[in-house]
Order: sequence, then structure tokens, then C-alpha cells
Amino acid sequence: MSPAARTEPDTAGARLAGARERLGYSVDHVAEQLKLDPETIVALEQGDHRAIGATVFVRGFLRRYAALVGEAPTEIEALYARRPDAESRPDLSKTGMHRIESDAFRPRIGVLPALIAALALAIAGAAWWAMWSKPHPQPAPVATAVPSSVTVPATAPPAPAAEAAAPPSAEVKTFDPAARRRLQLSFSGECWAEVYDARGYRLFFGFGHAGTTQELNGIAPFRLVLGNGTAASLAMEGNPVSLPSGPEGKRLRIVLGGDGAATALP
Repeated sequence: MSPAARTEPDTAGARLAGARERLGYSVDHVAEQLKLDPETIVALEQGDHRAIGATVFVRGFLRRYAALVGEAPTEIEALYARRPDAESRPDLSKTGMHRIESDAFRPRIGVLPALIAALALAIAGAAWWAMWSKPHPQPAPVATAVPSSVTVPATAPPAPAAEAAAPPSAEVKTFDPAARRRLQLSFSGECWAEVYDARGYRLFFGFGHAGTTQELNGIAPFRLVLGNGTAASLAMEGNPVSLPSGPEGKRLRIVLGGDGAATALP
């Protein structure tokens, strides 16, 4: 029996530690099955939740741990709810999930490349002006002999104007960055998620459970933080979005443009 189980028999961590020991599982085995660090498993069993961070992560880890060792997830979560820290607000400084300022998406151009580009444009403009400002000689008219038997009308009828080219039948769609987009965020497993749109509005902030879908609306581009990127899927206007690949169970931060292209952020 672990020290946590002897000193706090009514805690969620003690229940999980006791179940693990009865099954003969080691801490490393549980960590491998849950795709977590062994230190996180020890923190869950000893009730050191501050080392984990946000309460939503603690609840999710406890439910997955309970399912692995055969304990009722609802009972384990109820035991955790008795603790004073169960109602604390998420500490995003520990989880690494923080608001992404819009400046992070602005391209930055160094001073030297900008000066070089401006100089190149100035040289090209001067060359164009020098070429077209020179007078161009006009060719002399060529006289054409007309047979005497041919009668030339006084004025020739004007040639028919060429018909304007018909517009292409296919409609050309252009991306409007201010257009509203509809997102569907679906979860195949437990996953923490944050979604912000281009205005900085928070469209979703919470824990997604397996088999659930969130319908969201906002202005592109979108910024997303997924605590478990492999357990989430995304669609825009009903079209699936290809998410950047990442390690299973690890956090994924992406930018989603209005054209449906997703780019990973460090």
C-alpha cells in the first residue's frame, strides 16, 4: 500500500494507487498506458495537483486513470471535487496555454531587406522612364498602286468592332479575411481546447469529451490550442481540415486561415 493510500484513504489519488497496486501495475506502466509522465502519475496519487496545473487537466487525468484500473470515474471525480483546489481557475502559466496576441501573426521584415527592395524598385522605375521618354520615329507611309479598273469608294465602311470576350463561366472565389466561418470541433478522446478568432474573441474554452462536437462561428484566421491534438478533428464549413501531426497526448498550437489551411506554431 502506498503512503498516499495509508494516510488519505478517502482521496481520489489513494483510491487509484490502491487499485494500481492490486492489479500489480507499476507507475511506469500506468504512465505508458495513459501517455503521461511518471511524475504526473505520482502527483495524481499523492494529491499534488499544483504540479499538474489546470483543474480541467486534473479531472481528465483522474477519469482516464480510473478507467484504466477499473475504478468508477464518477466516484473518483466526486472525491476530487471535495478538495478546495478543485474549483480553482486554470493556471495557464503551468500548462503553457496563453492568449496569442495578434502581433504574433504579423510578418516581420528586417530593415536591410526593405532598403534593398526599395532601391531595386527605384532603379527599375528609372530604367522604365528612360526607355519610354525617348522619341520613337514613325515609319513613312508606303504608297500602294491601284489599278485603273478598280473603283475606290470615297469612304470605307468602319470595320465591325470586336466582340468583348465573354466572362469565364466558372466563378472565381477570393478569400475575404473578414468573412465569418463556421467550425466543427470534434473529439475522439479527452482533450482540453481553446479557440480564438481574429478579433480575439474566445469561441471555446474547456474540456472536450469523447464523442462530442462543438459548433463555433467567428472571423478567420482562428487560433487553437489542443491539449491532446490526436484526440481532436476539425472541419470548416463542413470540409475536413488537415491538422499538423504531433506526438500523441501532446499539446498542439495552430493557426487556421479562412482558406482552411492549418499551420503549426511552436
